[in-house]
Amino acid sequence: MENIMIIAYHTVFTTYGTWLPNDPRGSFSKQIYNQKLAIIAPIKYGRQEDMPNKRNLKNFWTEASGQINRKPYFIDENARQVIANSFSKTIKGYNLIVPACAIMNDHIHMLILSTKYKIGFIINQLKGTATKNLNLKDIPWTEGYWKVFIYNEETLQSAIEYINSNPVSVGMPQQHWNFIRSNLS
Repeated sequence: MENIMIIAYHTVFTTYGTWLPNDPRGSFSKQIYNQKLAIIAPIKYGRQEDMPNKRNLKNFWTEASGQINRKPYFIDENARQVIANSFSKTIKGYNLIVPACAIMNDHIHMLILSTKYKIGFIINQLKGTATKNLNLKDIPWTEGYWKVFIYNEETLQSAIEYINSNPVSVGMPQQHWNFIRSNLS
C-alpha cells in the first residue's frame, strides 16, 4: 500500500455566533449543544448545494440570535489588520509556510504547508495570539476548526485560488498579507 503524505492543510475557523451548527448554509457540526437553538432548525451537515435565500437566512439569524450567549463577533477592517499582524507573529514564530489566507468578516481561511506541529496546535496559537492582541472581553472565536488534508500540488493550487478569491467573491478587496509566501520551498 502506498504511503500518502499530507503536504498542506486548508483550515477554516469561524468567529463566535456567526456560523451556528444548524446554519441553513450547512455546517460540519454533528451536534447542537444549545437546546433552544436546536429547536429552531436541524443540522444540515456539509456545505449545502442549494443556498438559502437572504430572507430565509435573515429569519434564521433573527430567531437564533436570541438563543446564543452573547452577540456574534464580526471582523471589521481594524480588527482584520490586528488579526493579520497577530497571525504574522505566530507564523514567523513557528516558521510556517502559508501560501494563502483570507480574513473574512465571520471566518478565516488559511492554507498551511505541512509542519512538525499538529494543525490543531497551530490553529490554537493563531487564535490565541489574535485574541490577546484584539484586547476583547470575550473570545471572538468558536471552538474548533475545520480542515481539509491536501495531498498533491494540483489540489494545493486549487486551494490557493479558492482562498484568494473568497474576499472578492463577497465584494471585499483582494487581500495581501505580509506573511504569505508564494514561493513554497
